[in-house]
Amino acid sequence: MCGIAGIVRPRGASVRASEIRRLTDLIAHRGPDDAGVHLDGAVGLGHRRLSIVDLSPAGHQPMASADGAAWIVFNGEIYNHAELRRQLEGLGHSFRSATDTEVILAAFRQWREDCVARFEGMWAFAIWEPARRRLFCSRDRLGIKPFYYALAGGSFAFASEIKAVLASGVVPARADLAALRLQLVYRARTANDATCFEGVAQLPPAHNAVLEDGRLSLHRYWDAGAPHDPGDWRGPDLATRFLDELGQAVESHLRSDVPVGACLSGGLDSGSLALLASRRMATPLRTFSVTYPGTPFDESRWIHALTAQERNLAPSESSPDGSDLVDVLERATWHYEEPLWGHSVYSWWQVMKAVNAGGIKVVLNGQGADELLAGYPRYYPTYLRQLLLTGRWPSFVRNFEGFRRQQGGLSRAALLRDLATPFWPDWLRRGARLAGRGQAYDDRFLAPALREAGDPAAEALARRAFVSLDRHLLSDLTATRLPELLQAEDRFSMAFSIESRVPFLDRRFVEFALALPAHEKIEAGTTKVVMRKAMRGLLPDITVDRRDKQGYPTPGETWLREHGAEYAGDLLASRSFRERGVFDPTATDAAFAQWRAGSGKLPGLWTWLSTEIWFRRYLDTSPA
Repeated sequence: MCGIAGIVRPRGASVRASEIRRLTDLIAHRGPDDAGVHLDGAVGLGHRRLSIVDLSPAGHQPMASADGAAWIVFNGEIYNHAELRRQLEGLGHSFRSATDTEVILAAFRQWREDCVARFEGMWAFAIWEPARRRLFCSRDRLGIKPFYYALAGGSFAFASEIKAVLASGVVPARADLAALRLQLVYRARTANDATCFEGVAQLPPAHNAVLEDGRLSLHRYWDAGAPHDPGDWRGPDLATRFLDELGQAVESHLRSDVPVGACLSGGLDSGSLALLASRRMATPLRTFSVTYPGTPFDESRWIHALTAQERNLAPSESSPDGSDLVDVLERATWHYEEPLWGHSVYSWWQVMKAVNAGGIKVVLNGQGADELLAGYPRYYPTYLRQLLLTGRWPSFVRNFEGFRRQQGGLSRAALLRDLATPFWPDWLRRGARLAGRGQAYDDRFLAPALREAGDPAAEALARRAFVSLDRHLLSDLTATRLPELLQAEDRFSMAFSIESRVPFLDRRFVEFALALPAHEKIEAGTTKVVMRKAMRGLLPDITVDRRDKQGYPTPGETWLREHGAEYAGDLLASRSFRERGVFDPTATDAAFAQWRAGSGKLPGLWTWLSTEIWFRRYLDTSPA
């Protein structure tokens, strides 16, 4: 796991080492173990190394191929590099190191762009071929590792983080208002290559890119929505097959030359990974948890049930008190590089801080399971619509009543309204909000200019009503929810120089899970059906039977009142916030005054604060 950066200028120009170091210094947290620069006239490549595989100096980057025809900067892990190495050795290649980086170079020399189809893992890399004056770039299938770039005036800059791209000077730091509005209102993007900065794009997941003669061309090499052959999943014991597929993914993700730990919450996903990993390790697996005793957000009972049962776990637990909430908000916004969405960020930050304090460089985490296996309650209305529109009436009634019970006795009228709401016209949706009937897609607090800055086509896609569970899951996996979660996973782990691995996003497991029928994911009020079957008898029953979905719960609302109300008030009253043109200060003043007086919750406050911090750190001054 590392940080990469580079600049390519038109022929005849030159790149200086100091320019590349300016980029890599900004992302030094991604790789504190080593640093390197390679210059080739109009091209400069930079790298910061976090040593995970082959800790020797042989892993130094930028790295040249054995024949010197290609140079690479690489961030990520190729979990099947040992198997590929043996295959390439059989084809005549020799190796000077035990790194996966050198395997990528050899694979590229052997199979060119098609090499990425053979990789299992997470990656973002760029390969420069001096003789061809050609830059080849690639990003992994699900976008686990980031790759940002800007192309303007004949110059191209890329990096693992936006701040380094901006420091290249290829484009100025300017907000993309349409993308910002879409993120603030819908938690979505205009496209999976967009950012909230004008002129700064992401290489989309599952894409390669080639820069040649100042022109950039992109090519998709894998499609999550394409039909996948998962083998014989219709066998008599699907739960056994599920357990085998997930176990293989976990085993591959344990490959490392440094110790591997795991983040452990009280949920099904992290508990499953921790259990499967611990049973494949000769020494106890170190786990890291954040708990909040005495609050409704405490997950101790579920965590302790697993750690008491499994002898090969070495648990570590921290209980932060929120006194550093404002500091975390500011630091997390700086690392995330776009406005943050909610208090769960605090728990995410704290667990990575605990991993770092424990001296662990690699952890397993459970991102992706919810989007693959329908883990959120929001998928139920989609499934109900699917059953209704396909005429499966008995199943519809069973699931309708099961979901109502699971939601604590939700009224039939409320659930029917929820099923129909996405089909309402805009005027009816606005009227419902004014009547207090819903806050989804809420733009009431935006300034008029930003309210009008939207891209109608993009927003129509963002609020589309799904009538197919598979399509809803695929959208969340590739375009909406998972991309922002992976951005946070990468940024908050790398802020503490930690490599976070996500076994649920192993390509083979993803293709298997995507092919599962809907009723094996969600049925009669139960989510992740097949996973619960598979883990029954392995995990404690209270974990398998748990139905509430929280996801890094935090007493953030309470703590913001206790530790951050004055800070929030000062920020919202600042001239920059009031004249920014992003939020309507009249509306935010009224809502904040009610909240400070103790009247209900204000879920948008965290985002308001983070947005203003983002502007101050990235738009008002140079991020460098």
